[in-house]
Amino acid sequence: MNLLEKNEPKVIKLADGKDYKLPVINLTSLANIEKTMGVAGKSLIDKMNTEPMNTLRLFAYALLKENNPELTVEEAGKLVTINELKEFSETISLIMAFG
Repeated sequence: MNLLEKNEPKVIKLADGKDYKLPVINLTSLANIEKTMGVAGKSLIDKMNTEPMNTLRLFAYALLKENNPELTVEEAGKLVTINELKEFSETISLIMAFG
């Protein structure tokens, strides 16, 4: 399911075996991503090129914390293992292409 085409949250199973909802991408979720990342636009792409794993972890945190406010950055990073990385990366690519 394309996160940007449907006005529904995306559910993804993460490393702990639980299902997590990723928020519907709207102005609020985009602003939350921007605030969490500390950058936007070209600066975000530069950050992805210079700090790819830290940037992916922050993206995971930004997406997951909306429905899981108790989650920390470190916990979010541990939920996305190599098994989940492809699907998470595809979701992030869609969001970056939109922004």
